[in-house]
Amino acid sequence: MRNTDAVIIKKAIVHILDRNADAPILTDFEQEVQEDIHEFLEKHIIKSLQDEENKKAKFRGGLSIVKDACLEIFRDEEQFVKCSQEIANQLFKAMKSNNNISSADLVVCLYTASDKNYIGILKLDYKKSFIHEIEYVDDKFKISIVPQMISLPGMSQRLQKCAFVKEINEDDEYDLIVLDNQVYGKDEDAEIARFFVNNFLNCNVLIDNRDKTKLFKKVTEKWTRKNLKEDIEKAQEVREEAIASLKNCAEIDLEKFTQNVFGNDVEMQQNFIQHLDQEGLKLEAFDIDKSWVEKKMKKRIMKTDTGIEIKGEYEDLEDKMKFEIVRNGDGTINIIIKNVRSFQER
Repeated sequence: MRNTDAVIIKKAIVHILDRNADAPILTDFEQEVQEDIHEFLEKHIIKSLQDEENKKAKFRGGLSIVKDACLEIFRDEEQFVKCSQEIANQLFKAMKSNNNISSADLVVCLYTASDKNYIGILKLDYKKSFIHEIEYVDDKFKISIVPQMISLPGMSQRLQKCAFVKEINEDDEYDLIVLDNQVYGKDEDAEIARFFVNNFLNCNVLIDNRDKTKLFKKVTEKWTRKNLKEDIEKAQEVREEAIASLKNCAEIDLEKFTQNVFGNDVEMQQNFIQHLDQEGLKLEAFDIDKSWVEKKMKKRIMKTDTGIEIKGEYEDLEDKMKFEIVRNGDGTINIIIKNVRSFQER
């Protein structure tokens, strides 16, 4: 699903979810999917499915209004309008749980990709935009710029919350892809952010190999910056080991990686393992998502405490004929760029 680059919208419908109202405004008619509307929906679907932050998820057992409504649509497309209304009602109830949750239009669509049916559920939060307004005053035209408070996200903007449900098979690893870009710092606010997953979709978010690969790279660098900022040589050793593992291995055994990097330093091992666990990465082996590595680890950027920034392809910075980091033995390093015939300034 994440690799989708084209979709065909079969059905679409829009409902208004104004959390200041007592009930949602539900339409009884499908949206006419003309060319520009198709492009609008298709781009949002593809952008959201390819978003780095989306997650696989599995519907929970028991009562699940969204799951049941999607199952009915897959069984009988004539039930699309009725089931979309049930989905809208469920989201509206979840939104009413807290005053900080924003009003929105909800788009439900049935689409195909690679000859398979999917259901898209898109919460289109309102954006402030500006339009011109023309008045006729004293036989003269008056043109003003006025704010428009209920504009929908443009095709180049990211959606905050959406879900894409595939035809459900209980034996499958996952049922849907969820994108939730809302992030809060406080625990109380985090609960508000999770209303979409917990209260509305009633699903469990899964961490797959792509997520583990990305998380390993992120949390290793985060730990290194915090704990080894005074030991540049050890910091470089940790980074080099992490990069080599991601680029050259098929899997990462976190326990073995920790032992290789920190040797007999048990305190450092435990500190690193605790950090991984706090960030949601369990001490177990996982397969490296090579497609993520190839896509996201093409370039490397280094910033020194002396104000220098070095940017280059990973393979160039690993080529000893072009680049080398030399340890001085006193806690500092020299970074050498080799065999340069010419250079340009920008």
